[in-house]
Amino acid sequence: MSELPRDMSKARMFKIAGWIAIIIAFAVSLSLTPLVGAIPLFIGYLLFREGKKYSVKGGETVMKADNRPPVVYLRSFNDETEDRSLPKYFKSGSLSNDRDLARSVPPSGLREQDALGFVFRKVGPYIALGKPGEKLPELGSSKIYVPNESWQAEIRKYFGSSRLIIFRAGKTEGLKWELEQMVHMVNPRKVVMIVPATDEDYAGFIQWANMILPARLPLDYPASRIIVFDEKWKPSYLKPGLTLTDSFSPFLRQNGISVKETFWEKVLEHNGIRW
Repeated sequence: MSELPRDMSKARMFKIAGWIAIIIAFAVSLSLTPLVGAIPLFIGYLLFREGKKYSVKGGETVMKADNRPPVVYLRSFNDETEDRSLPKYFKSGSLSNDRDLARSVPPSGLREQDALGFVFRKVGPYIALGKPGEKLPELGSSKIYVPNESWQAEIRKYFGSSRLIIFRAGKTEGLKWELEQMVHMVNPRKVVMIVPATDEDYAGFIQWANMILPARLPLDYPASRIIVFDEKWKPSYLKPGLTLTDSFSPFLRQNGISVKETFWEKVLEHNGIRW
């Protein structure tokens, strides 16, 4: 296993550039209109995110510092790459609010992975396999990099040792293999599934997922994207809450976990700011 090197000088450079963009945004908003100021504000947000990628700790470092069983995040590398495109990013923002995991989190795979970390790092190390060959990790889960020939063995290891598993549904062969392994190896009560945000992607997912799951998912788009399971893999659906902690509280409770969220954390998340 290996980790990507951290570069704190580049992290600081992007952070400074982000602050400059934010100052410009406020100046433009005051002198012209808030609508125009939204452009440099968004640029500042992107710069902050890019800078943070240079400073995040890798999965091995996080696991060595925290001996609790990990929370494992599974997703499609291809879907994650598509989510990085600006057209996909803005398209996700145009989806109806009933596709949000919480009122504070729009249905963007990248932002969801990042936001989930603020909840599940309270449970254990929030980890995922890193995409082979990437230069910077996506934010959220701490990435563990393994050779292509050993990734399946690594996943099986974490299936055995994990506290919880977050399965972000997608369309790649790797996810099919992971779902098959979960059905045979994992207590279904510790699995939460996040289904795709669009009708088209959901339809593509259940075409193969219903051939693997012991209990079928509905053909029509469900009432919520958050699915939990009983001991026989029968699905039920969690209603999105004001915050992610609210949304996932029933899942945490069924696993004997209580996660505290302060009033200040609720305020920050409600306004799209992570603590």
